[in-house]
Amino acid sequence: MKHLITVRVTKDCLLVLLFITFLVSGCKKDIYSNVDAPGTSIAAEKQTDQNKQEQKQADIVVGSSNGGDLIIDGKALDIKEGILISIVGGTYNSITIRNMSGSKDKPIIIRNNKVVMVKGNMKTENLNHIHIIGNGDSNTKYGFVFLNFRFSAIDMAGQLNGVVLQNMQFKNSSNYYCITGHGVNKAQVYDGTNSTLTDGFKIVNCEFDNVGKISFGGAIDKSTDRGYFRNVEIAYNTFINMNIGTICEFLNVENYNINHNTVNNVNQTNNNHNGVFYMVGSGKFHNNKLTNYQGNAIRMWAFSRGTSPQTVEIHHNICYNTRKYGAFEIQTFDRNIIPGKTTYVNAKVYNNTVGRMNTSNDWDGQLLDLYDLRGGSLEYYNNLGFELVSSNVIADMINNMSKTPIVKKNNHYASSQQEAVNNISDFKSKIQGIGAF
Repeated sequence: MKHLITVRVTKDCLLVLLFITFLVSGCKKDIYSNVDAPGTSIAAEKQTDQNKQEQKQADIVVGSSNGGDLIIDGKALDIKEGILISIVGGTYNSITIRNMSGSKDKPIIIRNNKVVMVKGNMKTENLNHIHIIGNGDSNTKYGFVFLNFRFSAIDMAGQLNGVVLQNMQFKNSSNYYCITGHGVNKAQVYDGTNSTLTDGFKIVNCEFDNVGKISFGGAIDKSTDRGYFRNVEIAYNTFINMNIGTICEFLNVENYNINHNTVNNVNQTNNNHNGVFYMVGSGKFHNNKLTNYQGNAIRMWAFSRGTSPQTVEIHHNICYNTRKYGAFEIQTFDRNIIPGKTTYVNAKVYNNTVGRMNTSNDWDGQLLDLYDLRGGSLEYYNNLGFELVSSNVIADMINNMSKTPIVKKNNHYASSQQEAVNNISDFKSKIQGIGAF
């Protein structure tokens, strides 16, 4: 028999709690500092320092060590911006978080106090500036743990502005999805106003091991513009032992920032022509390390919002040992170019280290698969490649299937790893200024 666990705090009790919190924590450091602004990467030091600082006292404590089904409803609890909610450690059947709004300067923080294990899934609905963070126990890196789940681990409906998922672990699931959005954040038609888009969604410092994909967003073409995300960040995550094809996709996104992720042992039997990361829109892909995998590290299906071209960037990435395909793909489709609303992008690809591509030898395995940018140009420099595959002589390491204007300089190809990098662990370049590091 399921038990509903919820905590209701009256206004008078909440005032007393806040007053006590003020007295107790007045001289303490705040464990939580805001995630960097959209478009900038989150410093790794910030992740470790949070667990070393003294913890702020929780304003509200919810849940039970006996587990059950936990519902945290902002309306029922009369939750205000800036509140810290602590979830009691234990094993829960499910967790539902809904109807809460913080602000950019004063987000509502939901944090574990010990490890919170979720057997079923977490559901969210109508959240604005809510940070769900698993750094409440200094003895573990991941305070929210999802194991052996049958359905998507986190199912996110409604609004997601300023929502952060951080310090979570997802392991062992055959479900196609791990974290997914639906409802308003997927179906809402963009009408030019901020109320019809999702801004500032982030997934940070999480581990994904043998699970399904992250999937968000709707579509954009000449007939629709729905599920529009802006200022997305996917950073400092680990993806291992997955065979899903694409591990992370946003299908209508502007100014994404995918950085400092580690990918290993992915798509060992998958033969789709996929991108490990698949982003439709504009943004940056940098400082990521992918080893022993299949598929392009990223498929950038690129366009700019507005009438001024934006610049997409791929830089300081390490890509090594793919079974199929080259490191990166960039292209623009006519369906995404909407007069007066969207236009082409320009691209920069620089300081990447790429080696041993397409070991199956059934397609070109070079540094970049370049398709038509429909008006855009490419700057391509300081890239390092080794042990690549081509039906022709390898020159600039571009599998060029377009008439895109290219400005290129200081790119270097070596026939073997020993000529290019010191080892296949840190991949430090032997050529100063060329490659990722």
